[in-house]
Amino acid sequence: MLSNIKAYFGFGVGLSLVVSLLFNYSQSQVNENLSTQLITSNLSVKSLTAKNQALDNQMQALLLDRDVAQQAADENQREVLKLRRDALVKVKEVRTVIQHEDCYSRPLPDNVIKRMHYN
Repeated sequence: MLSNIKAYFGFGVGLSLVVSLLFNYSQSQVNENLSTQLITSNLSVKSLTAKNQALDNQMQALLLDRDVAQQAADENQREVLKLRRDALVKVKEVRTVIQHEDCYSRPLPDNVIKRMHYN
């Protein structure tokens, strides 16, 4: 009877050892797969981070270009307004100077009016 118990115990230990080895092998395969996936994921994250940084740099450059273009447009608009004010002043000066001339009461030809258009 004691020899049967020893045999069963030995068989149980052996079976436990085999099951343990199979489980360890299975876990090592899972660990290898997960390690490979982690490496791939890290490479993807690094690649996406680099792309994100490049897009950020491009965005900053575009924002700077936009700001420069807006400043140029604002300056252009100020210049146009100044030229219009100057044109109005000149028209008033011309009208003041010619107001006592005999041509003052005569209408200007259409081609002259088109050239004097300042609005």
